[in-house]
Amino acid sequence: MRTLWIAAVVVTATALGTAQQDAKAFLKQVQQKYRNVKSWEVSIDMTVEMNFGGNSNKQQMSSTIAMQRPNRVAAKIGASVFAPPREIYSDGKTVYEYVPSAKQYMKRPAPPDLKGGNALLLGEAGLLMGIADQNLDQLGPNTKIQFRGTQTIAGKQTRVVEITDTQGNSSLNLKLYIGAQDQLIYRVELNQTMRSQGGQGDSQAPQQITRKITANLRYLSFDKPIPASRFRFTPPKDAKEVQPPQQGGIAPPQGGGRGR
Repeated sequence: MRTLWIAAVVVTATALGTAQQDAKAFLKQVQQKYRNVKSWEVSIDMTVEMNFGGNSNKQQMSSTIAMQRPNRVAAKIGASVFAPPREIYSDGKTVYEYVPSAKQYMKRPAPPDLKGGNALLLGEAGLLMGIADQNLDQLGPNTKIQFRGTQTIAGKQTRVVEITDTQGNSSLNLKLYIGAQDQLIYRVELNQTMRSQGGQGDSQAPQQITRKITANLRYLSFDKPIPASRFRFTPPKDAKEVQPPQQGGIAPPQGGGRGR
């Protein structure tokens, strides 16, 4: 009886390991598709919810972003708590960031590609680049990748891939809803929890921070030619040029804006 029990445990563990490898292999195929694509245009509806010490905040934003490798961008990004609605263009030579409400724009040389921090040019769609560029073979020992069934998203049959990770006082749960046939990402759900250490005495009790992000993606085109004129921008005559920040990433020109 003991031998049968041990055998059952071994078979179960092997099956779980194989399932995780299958999910990882599937996700690698998805990554390769996004790495190889020459262009896409996508509409994204995103909801961000945060809770810290009982204080909660929720914001929604919608964006439409077109990308053509290596470095062309045309993006209309909705308002958030941190920035008003803005437009970003890169024709391959110059990047323009324009805030219609302030009638201000910045310009600077275009980066050579859209990798790493340059993916900020893509707004919320930068998450696609982040997923594509992640090295799945160099994840932490606590990271697990596994299938979580199927679900229909906007009429598309998707396979749900879940990535979980725990490091110290933080935990992460990422779900990707990927088209079973076309291997495109149609929804991203991120849940993250962080716990502070707390201070000395009872006056500084440990705090918990939670963040939930849900992004629904609709592809207007994928790997189809986009006219060069789509990425060009001519500042309006009444718009004022402002200087970009000296350090750091993209900071939009000044202008009031609120999350919707």
